Amino acid sequence: MAFKSNFGDLLEPGLREIYDARYAEILSIFPQLLTVNSSTKQSEKDSAISGFGYFDETSEGASVVYEDPVQMYDVTYTHKKYTKGFKVSEEMYDDDLYRIINRKPGQLAIAAKRTAEYHAAGLFNNAFSNSYPGGDGHPLCSIYHHRSDGGTDQMNKAAQDLALSDANLNTNILLLEGQLDDKGMKIATEANILLVPRALKKTATVLTQSDKLTQTAYNDVNYSGTLGLKVVAWHYLTSTTAWFLIDTSVALLNWFWRKQPAFAQDNAFDTGMALFKTSMRFSKGFSDWRGIFGSVGDNGTPSV
Repeated sequence: MAFKSNFGDLLEPGLREIYDARYAEILSIFPQLLTVNSSTKQSEKDSAISGFGYFDETSEGASVVYEDPVQMYDVTYTHKKYTKGFKVSEEMYDDDLYRIINRKPGQLAIAAKRTAEYHAAGLFNNAFSNSYPGGDGHPLCSIYHHRSDGGTDQMNKAAQDLALSDANLNTNILLLEGQLDDKGMKIATEANILLVPRALKKTATVLTQSDKLTQTAYNDVNYSGTLGLKVVAWHYLTSTTAWFLIDTSVALLNWFWRKQPAFAQDNAFDTGMALFKTSMRFSKGFSDWRGIFGSVGDNGTPSV
């Protein structure tokens, strides 16, 4: 709560500058990685049905071979509410010479943006945690993804949590491109984004933008540099070693706005206190793990 006694500097004339919210905002990343949707319901539910396997060879006059599609898992997105506000005394609002308090409502909008970015990044910060399972009961990146037809489990993280390097990048690219659907059929997956924390931005840039192989005496073409991978370094990733390959045309990472950030203002009649608030409702998650391949990056053996 803002009273005059708490912010005396705002009431004194002659100050050269009030240092208030001077920092440039970090570019929003999550709309590049998640499909941003709107919702008019309390929750959204995704479901899917598999396709079919290979055709069967059938002799002349024989009956068609019929195959049932398989019901895949359901995923529910339940929207949660997030709020923030502040209160200012009537006298404080009137006597603020530098109109700093007037700018505080705009800073609620900045806080709302940061909150959305933080929660969207949680999809990747928790990508290896069993505490955040998807529809098949496993996290976004796992070696135990179940096939709905009962076939062999699939993985979208390597048997070793490989650190980011040229060889390991190409190993994971091949594994991403080898992902199968729920009937065990090949699908077209090709990474277009290499997502890294800021600590790996230099490494990722060198790997993907050099014409020749680096740190070697050979004159070989840098294959990784021919793939057109876009390096995305995200401030909100908490690990300094984890990295992800993403095919945005296949990945089903979703963000649902039930209510965009909405600003409201009121006054308390008895005290004259000015009340400001912003509220929003959203949900996020993944409907399918395919199109993503992740590594913790510590060269350990994964357990999920």
